[in-house]
Amino acid sequence: MNDITEVIDLPPANIKPLLHPLDVPAARGAYLASWWLQRAASLPVAFLLGVVLWVFTGNLIAPIVGPVSVLTIAMIASRQCALRAWDYIPRKRRDRSAQAAPVLQLTASFIDALALVTGLLVLIAWLSTHDVPEQVAAYAIGAGAGIALLQLGEVTVAAVRRPRDRVVIASRLLALAAVATAVVVASTALLGGRWTTTSVIVALIAAAVMIAVQVVWWIIKAIPARRRHGDSEEP
Repeated sequence: MNDITEVIDLPPANIKPLLHPLDVPAARGAYLASWWLQRAASLPVAFLLGVVLWVFTGNLIAPIVGPVSVLTIAMIASRQCALRAWDYIPRKRRDRSAQAAPVLQLTASFIDALALVTGLLVLIAWLSTHDVPEQVAAYAIGAGAGIALLQLGEVTVAAVRRPRDRVVIASRLLALAAVATAVVVASTALLGGRWTTTSVIVALIAAAVMIAVQVVWWIIKAIPARRRHGDSEEP
């Protein structure tokens, strides 16, 4: 038989044939846990963490290893929570194209923007009382520039694929505006016209690291979900 045996209460298929975890009360907890873990795995939050680690440690290793470790762990945990949330919905009724609720999308952009602004303020406040090598400032600026490029790409993709989805576009624009402002202010306040060949190279490396981390995250999200119970049909 082709009937789907539902182990939990789902909205009737004739009323809402395709479902998102937010549509299923039992799945919301796991989905929201995945959402919060994605916030911890965002690049703006990684930038803030890197700045804080630099302030407390004073070396270049911790600001790289710390955020990368947090990003990796948070991405893996987020993926597992997302899989658990989708497990509540039979495969034939999964709406993979559905976006998160508008309030979640805007909240995510706000958190990213707040992390960037906070990181910038912490960095400038600390540098005002310390003599820091220009390579450190260049790394921070380059990381922000890498994030800005990624955000610009997301705005472009959202505008092309979902021109009528104003919430998605607005959230992307909010994040991009915060990143661009942070980069410009940081560049002016920290280096001004004192850019050298070395500082440019450091900034490019930082941008490449941010982009590489985001690409890894996209790859992880693109990996098809594996069945937890072998090749048997889902209930």
